[in-house]
Amino acid sequence: VRLALVLLGSAPPSPPRRRRSSHAAKRPLISATDHRMRSLANFLLMVGVCVPPALYVAVLHRRCPAETPTSGESGLALARQWLAALPADASSMFAPPSSVACDVYASHPRLCVNLIYFVVVDVGFYLIYLLQGSTWLIDPHWQLIPVCISLFFFSHPDAGWDEGVPQHPRAYLVLGLLLVWATRLMHNYLRREGYQFGDREDWRYNDMRREHGRWFVISQFFAVCVAQHCMLVGLTMPLQPAMAASGASLNRFDALAASLCLTGICVGLVADNQLFAYMQSPDKPLLLDSGLWRFSRHPNHFGEQLWWIGILSSAVAAAGGWSGFVAGGPHCWAVAFGVCFNHPIDTLATL
Repeated sequence: VRLALVLLGSAPPSPPRRRRSSHAAKRPLISATDHRMRSLANFLLMVGVCVPPALYVAVLHRRCPAETPTSGESGLALARQWLAALPADASSMFAPPSSVACDVYASHPRLCVNLIYFVVVDVGFYLIYLLQGSTWLIDPHWQLIPVCISLFFFSHPDAGWDEGVPQHPRAYLVLGLLLVWATRLMHNYLRREGYQFGDREDWRYNDMRREHGRWFVISQFFAVCVAQHCMLVGLTMPLQPAMAASGASLNRFDALAASLCLTGICVGLVADNQLFAYMQSPDKPLLLDSGLWRFSRHPNHFGEQLWWIGILSSAVAAAGGWSGFVAGGPHCWAVAFGVCFNHPIDTLATL
């Protein structure tokens, strides 16, 4: 019970102690024990929110029939039916899922990812933001959510999982690169936060909270939840064709994709290490202008953008090249949407 109260920021204070002298140091508002408990509770929350969608997808994977009939309805109609059937599907995890849930999972994997993200992150995280008064939770999930989505596509029937079709070597290549990227970025996040969970939120959202005042209760749903939905899910859409068993054989675009991804990881690693060393320096100059920061004010963002362009290039490789990728028409733009949306927005927000 105390752990839950600490998580919600309402733990009962420790009994007051007698002041020994007027010169004694003031007692901190939160004791070291409460601080550790709050960090532990937030860590469990960070990991725990991944469990329900993982269980839901596991049920779909195991219980949906191999040959799921396609209804042929529009994506909007399927989304409405999926949301209507979700309470019954979620309450009976050991019963066969509804036909619409199996249809969306098997025949519309990108729609399935978006719907699960909407329920868990857009709505679920929003409620947590309101309870905790902080949007910190989305920061570590910038590393965790792409990993979860990649595992969704990696284990999907389209990737040959449990279908008797060997998985494409590209699927293992992309998954391996993504795990390296996520590990590197998570280490940088934890190091920056002093290996504490939930201590602070992104300074931009903190500023927005002050500027919007009482309206931030509403505006954060769109500024934090919906906007990040377009970025996070959009950026990971190339993972679906990249991991499909029907993709083209490994080709020169795979080499290009791997080179861009590894270069982006290395640039981000060096830039973040240089920034961390600068921030730890007791007599640091006003401006960091050495190393990679000598050439760019945001080399870490440059490395991150190189990474996602590399992931998009893996989808181009799966189509056999630019001509095959562009020939996909709407499918092409659905896959490329994340990079086209996120990179300009990220650049404008950063600058």
